[in-house]
Amino acid sequence: MIFRPAFAFLLFAGLVNAADPGLMNLLMPDAKVLAGFNVGQAKTSPFGQFLLSQAPANTTLTAKTGFNPRTDLNEVLMGSAGLPARQGLILARGNFNPQLILAAAQAAGRTVETYNGVQVVTGTKNSVNHAVAFLGTTIAITGDLDGVHAAIDRRTATSTAIDPALAAQVQQLSASLDAWSVSTVPLSSLANQKLSNQQLNTVLNSDLIQSIQQTSGGVKFGATVQLSAQAVANSSQNATALADVVRFLANMLQANAPAPAAAAIASLIQSLSVQTDGSTVNLAASLPESQAESLVRAAHQKP
Repeated sequence: MIFRPAFAFLLFAGLVNAADPGLMNLLMPDAKVLAGFNVGQAKTSPFGQFLLSQAPANTTLTAKTGFNPRTDLNEVLMGSAGLPARQGLILARGNFNPQLILAAAQAAGRTVETYNGVQVVTGTKNSVNHAVAFLGTTIAITGDLDGVHAAIDRRTATSTAIDPALAAQVQQLSASLDAWSVSTVPLSSLANQKLSNQQLNTVLNSDLIQSIQQTSGGVKFGATVQLSAQAVANSSQNATALADVVRFLANMLQANAPAPAAAAIASLIQSLSVQTDGSTVNLAASLPESQAESLVRAAHQKP
């Protein structure tokens, strides 16, 4: 399972604490694609509050489960091995009412089993067994059944089992960004998943995209919303070519921006910095908070 960047960059704000160790310790040892965001910190920023206000409220679900994502969710961490045949985990810290949630799941026809002392909601979708479990009232785990069982087994771990270099990168990103993602899986592996969008498959199978070995990035809120990204190619020549493509696409985006978002997109593109350092491409851009709001509003407008 590869996480979509739009989801990974949904909620952000200011300098925050590093990724929750309790959630990190639940990750699978072979995790190579990670993403997270600090919802609690987002609630303290004007733009974060704006984004939360745009999320549709489900009063019926809240009444049945006692859970309101706008107020009860603090942090989300997602992890995957980055392999087409493997599912990933979504881990959340917040305020949960497992009894109400389990009762609502059973009322909806879901099965509740007990594994290693923890109650687990199970169900099947597209021939895959999915599961949701709660560790006390503060941690939720969802993913495929085997992955959730394994995470439950790791609940007493005192340190994360993922690659130490990747763990260090996560700590660096999560300590300075409010939403972040990192992948040590070459982008060519995404093309191997044979996505339904043929044009996207064609792009992913291009030699330049397949040269990208690692990616990372994120967003930080404030009076100015700051975005950053990094891509590591397999050679300095491909890094230079990738930087040129990014500049070209940025100019195309500005030239073809829809009217409601034209001013904000122009401001974003004008701030864009694309630099290469050997085989690494570093991107940075920023946007005033008010213009970031206008981009979100424009995105929600019907064509």
